[in-house]
Amino acid sequence: MEMYANSEVKLCETQLNGHVIKENGVTFLTVEGVEILRGLFARLNPGETLEKKEDSGIAHLKEIIGNQQRTIDNLITRQAEERQRSDSIIMKLAHDLEETRRSALAIEMKVDTLLEKPADPVPEILTRPATPVRPWSPPKKESPTEGMGFLERFWVGTIHPEQLRRHAEN
Repeated sequence: MEMYANSEVKLCETQLNGHVIKENGVTFLTVEGVEILRGLFARLNPGETLEKKEDSGIAHLKEIIGNQQRTIDNLITRQAEERQRSDSIIMKLAHDLEETRRSALAIEMKVDTLLEKPADPVPEILTRPATPVRPWSPPKKESPTEGMGFLERFWVGTIHPEQLRRHAEN
């Protein structure tokens, strides 16, 4: 069997000679080269006909399309869930923002009440300079020892202080 395969490979190489083109490390086949390969594959696998290949190819394509459709459906479902999640987050943030705005307005109102109100215009009487006022002092009474000499004052101050009191009451 191995010998049969080697001879087929040589036959394939000789028949494809001139139908294979290499450019920049890439191998291309001409249309005639593709037809030669199909004929060789049909000879190698005589039980497998072209119709069977096409039927199995169609089934394979249907399977691939079905897998792709399931993947797309999964992605759409996942995207819808993510959208719903992001919408709920946005709604919560909008609600929080509104609460923050209300709180800021309440604080602003409290601060405004604490600020000093602008003063009413000052009446003219308050802007005039004050008239000078002398402080009150009690009238001075004459000292009871006035007109006395030193010894007499000493005598009254130490021996008869009641004379000083009597004069002070008057």
